[in-house]
Amino acid sequence: MSESPPPARLIVCVGPNCDAHGRGRALLAEVQAALSAAFPDELAGGRLKISTRQCLRLCTRDPVVRLEPSGDAFSDPDVDELIREISAALR
Repeated sequence: MSESPPPARLIVCVGPNCDAHGRGRALLAEVQAALSAAFPDELAGGRLKISTRQCLRLCTRDPVVRLEPSGDAFSDPDVDELIREISAALR
């Protein structure tokens, strides 16, 4: 009997630096749409969650996201890259 991997969670920073000029929230909307299309069953079943934080303390000049449980962080990520990373995390 194999255990299923822990749920994956993508955290999008919407703090003042990441969301300057609305960029963090724009990334959040783009990520939500892409993940809803790519992982509808995982989102519905709770194996994948998307959340926000006011600050991840990983400030750059671009929006930042963190993937848990790995802790990998991405600055101004490419959504296709995030989908690949999430797919690997869900395996």
